[in-house]
Amino acid sequence: MKRNSLLTGLKEAKELNLRNNLEYIDAYSKYVMNTGNRTWSRGQKRFLDILYSRKRRRFSKS
Repeated sequence: MKRNSLLTGLKEAKELNLRNNLEYIDAYSKYVMNTGNRTWSRGQKRFLDILYSRKRRRFSKS
């Protein structure tokens, strides 16, 4: 009986995770559709610059 409740809990967590992922996708797609290309591209560049500058710093310390 304990195993069954564990599986039920995992199934509910999986469904909640899927719903959260779909909500994020909907929100992000609305943002992309309602944001100008120049603004969106600038934000992507800023994000990638931050991501890769941290990665370079992490590897250069070794």
